[in-house]
Amino acid sequence: MKNVFLYPLLVLFFISSHFLCHSQNTSLQSCFSLARTNNLLIKQSQHSVQAKRHTLSAERLSMLPSVDLLAGYNYLSNPLTINLQTVKNGVVLGSSQQSVYTANEVYRQITGQDLPLQVQQDIYNTSKNIINTAYPDYNPELSQQQYFTAGLFVRQPIWLGGKLNTARNAAATDLKSGMINQQMVENELDFAIAIQYIRVLYLNTLIKLNEETVTAFADNETFVAALVKNNMIPPYFQNWTKVLLVQARSRQNNTLLDKQNGLAEMNRLLGVPSDTNLKIEGFLQYRQSSMQLPDNSLIAQNPIMQMAGNNTLLARTNIRGARSLLLPNFFGIANINLYQKELPVTTPPWMVGLELQWNLFDGFKNYQRVQVSKQVAEEVSLQETNTRNGISTKIAVALNRLSSIQQDIASLDSARREAIITTSLINERARNNFSSPKDINDALIIREEIEKAFYTSVLGYYLALAEYFNLTGSSQRIAEYLDQHK
Repeated sequence: MKNVFLYPLLVLFFISSHFLCHSQNTSLQSCFSLARTNNLLIKQSQHSVQAKRHTLSAERLSMLPSVDLLAGYNYLSNPLTINLQTVKNGVVLGSSQQSVYTANEVYRQITGQDLPLQVQQDIYNTSKNIINTAYPDYNPELSQQQYFTAGLFVRQPIWLGGKLNTARNAAATDLKSGMINQQMVENELDFAIAIQYIRVLYLNTLIKLNEETVTAFADNETFVAALVKNNMIPPYFQNWTKVLLVQARSRQNNTLLDKQNGLAEMNRLLGVPSDTNLKIEGFLQYRQSSMQLPDNSLIAQNPIMQMAGNNTLLARTNIRGARSLLLPNFFGIANINLYQKELPVTTPPWMVGLELQWNLFDGFKNYQRVQVSKQVAEEVSLQETNTRNGISTKIAVALNRLSSIQQDIASLDSARREAIITTSLINERARNNFSSPKDINDALIIREEIEKAFYTSVLGYYLALAEYFNLTGSSQRIAEYLDQHK
């Protein structure tokens, strides 16, 4: 019974939570978090880092021995044999002489004298006949004509001239490169999201401004219609006011469509479905900043700068790798035959040994590889310096743009306030028949243009500020200036 009552409450809770999440305003920081979870570029860079991490693990295990199972079937054109006939004479004669020598030594030990020559000759002839008769008249086989082999072959690196260390260092540098690339993707994505978010806030501000303008033109059109009805002004004043009202509504509709397109692009950047209903309802408000030229440590936080430094490190590692190709390789080797049936007599059951591999001449190719790696290292080092200078220049340009735009904002803000006051005064004078409806229309047009110019400058200000944070590798810091403006 408890579950029966609990289930509807849970359903109601999740439904209300769903509508609450979709009804509240989405902050820029929330957009950053969504992109970390859903954006495909982020996931792709994460998989790349995992692959490089596994590569590093494999290189760290390269000092372990390799154990291979070797098996095969061999069929020989003829069985391996040993030709005994070529050594028959030497064996018979040598053995016969050895028999005579042995008999003579035994006789000398007993009698103190050598055997008579005739007796020695008789022993020699007898031994020769016996050995000649017993000597095989065929060539024995050392192997079968066909046989199977199966064994374990072990190869242990002992010293490879630094090749294994170079491979591990290169893999570690490559892993760091992948991690920096992930930071680069995240930073650039945060920058793109921030730019799009700023534009949506700008469009929200224009929509609000358009609504105020449409309302003002509508009120003026009603006022003009009453004056025309009372024959106080010519009808063309009403026609002209209607034209301006239609144009204002057209601008309002176009701005609404631009916002829809901006939200669709934001959905793409966040990696969420295109029909997701994001609620970004804030407005663009100016908040002054005091950015300064950063020092080298802050520039070094830029992922592009980190990637350039990592490429320099990799180039230096490649120099050591190229030099290691000139040095010898030492391996410990071992082999054990698991299947020893019908093996050739010349094949041992097991063996261990040392192996030296050293290229003595290759047409100076390895030497040229060392020279190439040195030149690449110089090139990458210069590229790192050029990257640092380029980032420093871009930061300086962004700061100059910020300073210039802040001056424009101060001037336009003063003009905007004057335009609002002037429009209010003209509208009040028109109600007292001291100004014409055309004066009101002109004032509304000028006020709208000035306010749009003001907010366009604010847009440029935040775009320049976002670029500054992007160049310093901290694109998310722009949220400190925007998420307070709801």
